[in-house]
Amino acid sequence: MSLKQMEKAVTIKAPWGNISGITWGEPSNPPVLLAPGRIVPCSSFRPLVLKLPSSFFYVAFDFPGNGLSDHLPKGLRYTIYDLIPTIKKIVEYYKWKQFVYIAHSLGTLVGKHFNIIYPGYMSKIVDLDPLPAYHTIDNLSDWYKETYEGHYEDKGYAKHTGGKESAPKYKYDQAKQIIQKAQKLSDEAIEHIMDRYLEPAGDGLYRFTYDQRMKSDFKLPVKANYLKEMYTASATPTLAIFATETNNYFKKTPFAMDEKAWPNGNYRYKIVEGGHDVHLENPDCMADDISNFLLECKSKL
Repeated sequence: MSLKQMEKAVTIKAPWGNISGITWGEPSNPPVLLAPGRIVPCSSFRPLVLKLPSSFFYVAFDFPGNGLSDHLPKGLRYTIYDLIPTIKKIVEYYKWKQFVYIAHSLGTLVGKHFNIIYPGYMSKIVDLDPLPAYHTIDNLSDWYKETYEGHYEDKGYAKHTGGKESAPKYKYDQAKQIIQKAQKLSDEAIEHIMDRYLEPAGDGLYRFTYDQRMKSDFKLPVKANYLKEMYTASATPTLAIFATETNNYFKKTPFAMDEKAWPNGNYRYKIVEGGHDVHLENPDCMADDISNFLLECKSKL
């Protein structure tokens, strides 16, 4: 039976609500956990997963406030440290001792900190265009105003705590066009995520399922030299995939594209043609590299 035929929905209970996800493959196979970026549902991994080896068990999930997962309680501002427990709950649910971690965008930042806080769980890491993981700051005052100040101002706080009821409503095609324009996706690619991006809002209209707070910035107050010290200390085998259209964002962290900067010899990277969501739009450009990385022994890295 193919991975496509074995796709299943999964719901995992957490203290704050339900974690919603999708699985492919046999649960008895070695596990691969897939974490999406900000706002984008976990079904965005489907085109890539279906091109990866069937000898693994793939679990993709929606972070709180994304896709079909429940939102976190009103009031607080989402940070990556509020998202790390989602990974922990999934690991506990499946009773995994180790797992491969494939993540896109925001998911890469959450994963790197999980790997530091809970070392040993991640046997391998695949970073897909990890922009948020390499954000740095120059000035703490500017960072705070950009990242936190707006959330606690009257207008921002009212918007972020308003819930789904106050979210804008759109016709289906209008909402689809908004997503396509924002993510530069083809008609074929966008169909993989529409069912988790939208929900009926009455009168033939739809609203986005994501929490308005997920629009906030997830930058951490970290300078480039500290980021390098923190990341390159990891011994976990890591494959990073960068997109040509976002390469300029890594100028302050050149070690991200310098394999010799990682003293444990555990890091490699590849640059592929495309934009930030290239794994969804064109998985063929990376599927073989990721497949080989999953199948090879650590000692060969």
